[in-house]
Amino acid sequence: MRKVILALCIIAVALPVSAGTLTIGFSQIVDHPALNAVRQGVLDELGRAGYIEGENLRVLVGNAQGDFSVAISIAQSFMSQGVDLVVAIATPTAQAAVQIFGGTDTPVVFSAVTDPDAAGLLGHVNVTGVSDLIDVRADLELLTEISPGISRVGMVYNPGEANSAVLTDIARQAASELGLTLLVAAAENSAVVSAAAQSLQGRVDAFYVTTDNTVVSALEAVIDVANRARVPFLMADPTSLSRGPTLCTGLDYYDHGQMTGAVVLQLLGGMLPGDIPVTRQGSMELWLNLDAAAAIGFEFPQTVLEKATGMLLDGVQSRLEN
Repeated sequence: MRKVILALCIIAVALPVSAGTLTIGFSQIVDHPALNAVRQGVLDELGRAGYIEGENLRVLVGNAQGDFSVAISIAQSFMSQGVDLVVAIATPTAQAAVQIFGGTDTPVVFSAVTDPDAAGLLGHVNVTGVSDLIDVRADLELLTEISPGISRVGMVYNPGEANSAVLTDIARQAASELGLTLLVAAAENSAVVSAAAQSLQGRVDAFYVTTDNTVVSALEAVIDVANRARVPFLMADPTSLSRGPTLCTGLDYYDHGQMTGAVVLQLLGGMLPGDIPVTRQGSMELWLNLDAAAAIGFEFPQTVLEKATGMLLDGVQSRLEN
């Protein structure tokens, strides 16, 4: 009950409704840079189209803190407050929003969802969105490129997150095809991420974490284990680079939010959700943390340095000119 009350308090912080005001409810599964960047990208895209918070836009924000039951309560509160549209960021919150709003007249736009089909988000007349499916095979191939000595890769994941379960299955298949050994450790909530990571210490040559919201919310616990083992750590989220992984791949989540905002604008322009196909952001980036690499005595090969989108060096993160 405490978590539900907290979530409702969070989403109650909103500007009063006035005539002609658009009310949008944003629901996030956790608070971390990638998902926050998505939300900001949506708001900035709306702002460029003339929807300004405090003038003609009312924004409700709910953070489920990794708890699906809280995500349900947030969606129910959005319904009771009569939102015009829901933006659900991440798979669990999208599932919760569709459970409450599916089949209603209120559009639901999901974002940062790995596999909308596997998550049960497709087939609803009022639902559409943007997928952030990453290239897991390419990530594993990258690990073999940064060091030929990497043959055992450790993954910490939450099997209860549909997005993470899908990516872990893909990783198992890709690892088998690439001749890698994949060792996985389950973490059903953020409190056990550290223990899960520690169970892999000394057994793997590198760590890899996908877009698992539970693990990302406790990312430093995995980074600490990787650093103590002095092995590289690949994180599939560029917004997490400054938190200490050795390298990051994946999407620019602010751009992802802008893509999501463009979908919202299509709906506000009169299009129906069913007429807007689910899209996927295809462009991927590679960021190298030279500070983290130096701390474990690791050097990137020149081939990888030449591919980098950007680097973090001496605490400064900068995008490279390619």
